[in-house]
Amino acid sequence: MNPILVTGASGLLGRQLVRSLVRQGFDVVSLFRKSRVEQDKRHFRIDLRDTGAVQKLFRQFQFSVVMHLAAAGVASETESPEEAVAMNVAATASLARLALAQGVERFVYVGTGFEYRPQAQPMDESTPLGAPNLYGASKAAGWLLLDAMHRLEGLPLVTFRPFSTYGPGESPSKLVPYTILQAAAGEPIRLTLGSQVRDYVFVEDVVDALRLGLSAPAAVGKVYNIGSGPAEARSVRRMVETILDMMGAPSRLCWFDRASRGRSDPPYLVSDPTRAHVELGWRPRVNLADGLARTIESYKANPVKEAMSA
Repeated sequence: MNPILVTGASGLLGRQLVRSLVRQGFDVVSLFRKSRVEQDKRHFRIDLRDTGAVQKLFRQFQFSVVMHLAAAGVASETESPEEAVAMNVAATASLARLALAQGVERFVYVGTGFEYRPQAQPMDESTPLGAPNLYGASKAAGWLLLDAMHRLEGLPLVTFRPFSTYGPGESPSKLVPYTILQAAAGEPIRLTLGSQVRDYVFVEDVVDALRLGLSAPAAVGKVYNIGSGPAEARSVRRMVETILDMMGAPSRLCWFDRASRGRSDPPYLVSDPTRAHVELGWRPRVNLADGLARTIESYKANPVKEAMSA
């Protein structure tokens, strides 16, 4: 197999995916935009909006698969309509056009559960798109272009929509590492009222799903929700209380007193991952208790390294 291109390789999911693919013997070329990682013959610091640089890379390598994880606006504090559209729509379409011209075997697109219109029940892949924030809207817009290229031009598109991915190395501003780091330091944990329910899935389980998308015969043209489903769903308040209990930290550290966040925060965002179970044979292997235990230990062992690697 020719090299696999992974974009967004410095993020939580991208780093784990690249490591997993390399361990399995794949030749991987990774792209990152903001990272301390040094460039070499297989790791390139390239902004996907730089069309010329991306075209040069495609001339240098004959890729068999493109796995597109890069995105803008994931963190609400950096959300910008202009940047989200430039990266998640225009650059995504440009990347897919290059992949189509090169004749790749698969174009794996990693979207988000935030593309869906908020519902009061678990969401399957037939749930209407209708994102509650700019990030989700731009990711959905990018997917609509890719889907059109699949239907009209034959782009071998495979789409995954992970829900609330967590694990070692996540950005310290995110809920799980923020709670762990504040609790370890004995500092106050300032949060929303905590009633919103999320579907937490360990990063290694998401990587397993993406790897299945490389070869599953029925995957082309399909969308797969990746989450633990309603049985493992938790409110933010319950998630934080669980972490504190596991760390032996006092509950008085928590201040559930902020009524809203900077972006629209849907009250319920939980997947129905049945299609991935049935068609890919994928199920999460790491339950919430084990995943949190591993994440807590990683931050306790080296919190500075974990924060810097995000």
